[in-house]
Amino acid sequence: MSALPSDPETNFARCILALDLGMNTGWALRNRDGLLRYGTEKFTHRRRCHPGQRWLDFRSWLNRTLDAQQVHVIAYEDVRRHLGTDAAHAYGAFLAVLQMAAASQNIELIPVAVGTIKKHWTGSGSAKKDAMIAEAKRRGFTPDTDNAADALAVLSWACLTEDAE
Repeated sequence: MSALPSDPETNFARCILALDLGMNTGWALRNRDGLLRYGTEKFTHRRRCHPGQRWLDFRSWLNRTLDAQQVHVIAYEDVRRHLGTDAAHAYGAFLAVLQMAAASQNIELIPVAVGTIKKHWTGSGSAKKDAMIAEAKRRGFTPDTDNAADALAVLSWACLTEDAE
């Protein structure tokens, strides 16, 4: 199985951005020209900063990315269960900013259940972080965090779903 569809000789119909939302947001992007990029952006609270600064930072990064890459679709890991209240609140805030940015630019949003992504990527809907990273490496990637590995898995799912249409 190939890592992801990424043939530089092929033009794809749409640019897809995949996200694993959180304080350490994993992202993966396939441009229309087939170029793949991925990584992790950190939006943790910094001392002496306003508590809302992380949401402003995320919005700024997201809008820059959407504009620079001319994104058509954003697929994201749709988390329905959180281990704690703080994680649930943070995810909700990231999701709200994402939805506002997508709405303002008329970008399609595709939520994908966590279990669906894990099963697609590893064959197990309950795969742990180390299994997600190991699968990314097996496919030829070098993710800097488990969040980037998750974003690669979301992108892989989104590309296969798009190709099936």
